[in-house]
Amino acid sequence: MWMHTHDTLAKRLGLILTRLNMGERLVLETLSQDYGVSVRTLHRDLNERLGYLPIQRTGSTYYLNPRYLGRSSKYHIKPVLDILGLSKIFPAYDALSFSRLSNNEVPPFLFRDMKVEDVSNYQSTFKSLTLVIQNLQIVSFTYKQQQYQKVSPYRLVNDRGWWYLAAIHNNMLKSFKVANISEVVVTQLNFTRSKSIDSEITNSPMLWLTDKPIEVVLKIDSAIAGHFCNTSLLPEQQLLKVLDDDRLLVTSTITDKKQIIPILKYWLPDIEILSPSELKQSLVYELQFSIDQLSKYTFLYHFSSLLHNKLFVKLHMVIIWIKE
Repeated sequence: MWMHTHDTLAKRLGLILTRLNMGERLVLETLSQDYGVSVRTLHRDLNERLGYLPIQRTGSTYYLNPRYLGRSSKYHIKPVLDILGLSKIFPAYDALSFSRLSNNEVPPFLFRDMKVEDVSNYQSTFKSLTLVIQNLQIVSFTYKQQQYQKVSPYRLVNDRGWWYLAAIHNNMLKSFKVANISEVVVTQLNFTRSKSIDSEITNSPMLWLTDKPIEVVLKIDSAIAGHFCNTSLLPEQQLLKVLDDDRLLVTSTITDKKQIIPILKYWLPDIEILSPSELKQSLVYELQFSIDQLSKYTFLYHFSSLLHNKLFVKLHMVIIWIKE
């Protein structure tokens, strides 16, 4: 009896993978009782978090394509890790298998705060693009109210949690944010994959191929400089200079402020926007909006009021600091 009402996401997905791999046909309502989570959560598990697998669906019943059944060794888990971009994280695959990962009471790995875009609003588009990529079919679609004809779709690329379509259009490699693609029309024409295009997609920053890039210049305080030296926390992060006081000057290339503002808010007040000024103004606006929203709440307990006041003061001080 599969009764795990307090399983972590990783363990739940591991168990679901194992059951699918054993040939079980999983019904959402039954899974909901088994794992103590809602049907909606399980729908996300199977359609989003495990959406890269050849899972088939009949009504509310999910099952694995029969040709993929029984694959549970380290040799079969490696391609899954390759797809997820996690291959380089693990030094070896000797200890990896779906069955061992799912049967352990406490999984050996724990990933925190992995941000992945919710694809439920464009699920049909995502599935259509997946199929045409596999079938090498030429398509047309609408993107940001503009028509694109004779597009050769190569890959669906997840970059920092956001999904992009890498495709050839007018003999140029471009990227399209999947959330903005609509009215996909599949033609009967096929295209031939190019190994050089595949290599370029793998090795190039896909985010910046379509929209005009914006260069952001930032000053990183010495208190957090180590984090930015060891890891590229910003989109297309480049180190410009290490200052005498150990602060850093870095650049980041974006096409949308939403790609960087959440990161900036997390590291405030130890990170400063030097340019562009429009991005600094947007950050001030968002922080001011947060204060306005907080001021609308009525707290019933003195502790909650104190917490609210401290947060209000902190946000207000950060806004003043940014404006200076």
